[in-house]
Amino acid sequence: MNDMSHDAAALSLIAMTSYLGRQPILNREGQLVAYELLFRPFAFSDNAEPADGTPLDETRATADIVIETLGELGMESVLSGRTGYINAGRDWLMNEMFTLLPSAHFVVEIQATAQYDDQLVQRIKALARSGYRFALEDVREAALGHTEVFDCAEVVKIDAPDWTASRLAPFVAAMHRAGKRVVAEKVETPDDYRWTYEAGCDLFQGYYFAHPHLLAVRRIPPLRQALVKLLVMLGAEPPLPTLEDEVKRNPALTMQLLRFASSAHHALTRRRLRIRDAVQLVGTDWLRRWALLALYTDGNSRSVASNALVQLVGTRGRFMELAARRLRPHDEEFVDNAFMTGMASLLPAVLQRNPVDLFSELQLAQTVREAIQTRTGVLGQLLVCAEAMESPAAAARVTQMSEDLAPLNAAAVALLSAAAANWMADRTRF
Repeated sequence: MNDMSHDAAALSLIAMTSYLGRQPILNREGQLVAYELLFRPFAFSDNAEPADGTPLDETRATADIVIETLGELGMESVLSGRTGYINAGRDWLMNEMFTLLPSAHFVVEIQATAQYDDQLVQRIKALARSGYRFALEDVREAALGHTEVFDCAEVVKIDAPDWTASRLAPFVAAMHRAGKRVVAEKVETPDDYRWTYEAGCDLFQGYYFAHPHLLAVRRIPPLRQALVKLLVMLGAEPPLPTLEDEVKRNPALTMQLLRFASSAHHALTRRRLRIRDAVQLVGTDWLRRWALLALYTDGNSRSVASNALVQLVGTRGRFMELAARRLRPHDEEFVDNAFMTGMASLLPAVLQRNPVDLFSELQLAQTVREAIQTRTGVLGQLLVCAEAMESPAAAARVTQMSEDLAPLNAAAVALLSAAAANWMADRTRF
């Protein structure tokens, strides 16, 4: 029998178990109205951090919650028609993948440690205008946070141990006058419940009602190679049948896509979706975000570093696409090959694969392979220029390369590079 540890295809079919914590939130009538969803990498633990004290990667924790709720267990199974509360730090709030969350079913808790600059404030305001609901976490009487962000929030959450009845009652009254609901967290005893209730809190959460209930997820991790290949393909805007075939090659991604497309956020009918229907329904932009999200949560300990490389891949590919369109505005094949060259140039580093074998497997065009392997031809020159732009000390080389790529010049290259970075930042800020 072959050693499965050396068989990537076999390893991709081995399911891993992860856990989603779900803590009830009750109203003043004692009715269950919502759940806070919590990241729990280990079973039978109320702590999100491992026993060795390794700090929690909050961005990955949120990513895991989203992919398990929407793609693994299914939103109806997790929430049962109730509202889900989910924590989000700055990275998630600024990321376009944030919009994978269906706004009608979730309240987003802005972490108390969030640093509000103009960019983040404007982002929160825009999301609120588009229908997203926000809660402010661990609000204290003396620190309500940024005024504009406070105005966007529908809910404020307080930690009961940090308050007394005499202080909480006027605070809750002030929040009600401002149109906010107040959630009392860490309600752990009957006395905690009594005095937070008498203070006027609207919702209650804590160990007095229930510890987080763990939902086990048997996850089949998608192959990183297949996901990056899909990202490359999506950049070239393939025809629907081609894209459907590629999705079908990855059973885990297929399962997640069908569940996501069938969720209340997207499904228009109750009929059973085909894979082609699901791809068409969510669209290529959504599929790209989902593939990036799956890359971040595939269980590999190198996921953070690899995702940084994926960002670089996307930025480089977009720069080459924009530059190629300047050089040959009517040659779509050349523009597509430029994008593919930029995307594929770092794939061996991302996947830790031999370039010759990998490029053959991906069936890259010969001109793309030659550009990457020899740095020759116009595509090769563009690739060298892109690489030089990534090095702060290579300004002179960029100027030299630009002279060989007329009508481009150093100023145009700098502008295109900035545009490419902004384009990628809009799609992934992990």
